[in-house]
Amino acid sequence: MAGFEAERCAADLCRVFLGWRLREDYDALLALEEGALRVDVLSGEAWCDGDPLPPLFIAGELRRELEAALARAGLPAAALRAAELEAVFASEVGEDGAAPRLRIACRCTLATAAGSFAAEARTGDEGAGS
Repeated sequence: MAGFEAERCAADLCRVFLGWRLREDYDALLALEEGALRVDVLSGEAWCDGDPLPPLFIAGELRRELEAALARAGLPAAALRAAELEAVFASEVGEDGAAPRLRIACRCTLATAAGSFAAEARTGDEGAGS
């Protein structure tokens, strides 16, 4: 898989998840208050605490980002055995009337023939977005 840096790609997917593109699903996650989200990045399917969720905008964004990274490396999606993002989230009440916000920690794992590669990030990490 020359030209494809799986660990860097996993880190990029974490940044995408924590960044502005999560805004489309932000209110839905706030309504859940807390949970463990799992996204199959290859299929776009998502679950919260084991229960299937309706399609999430962020799942499609992650899939498109991964497909673009593979295309840049000249690889088909079949080059990956699995691509999964897991996130633990909890809403925090805003202080002095501020809107509630999510505290999120995520881990993205990409499995290839060469092994499994992972990266982690959380809200508040340098360069992770908000």
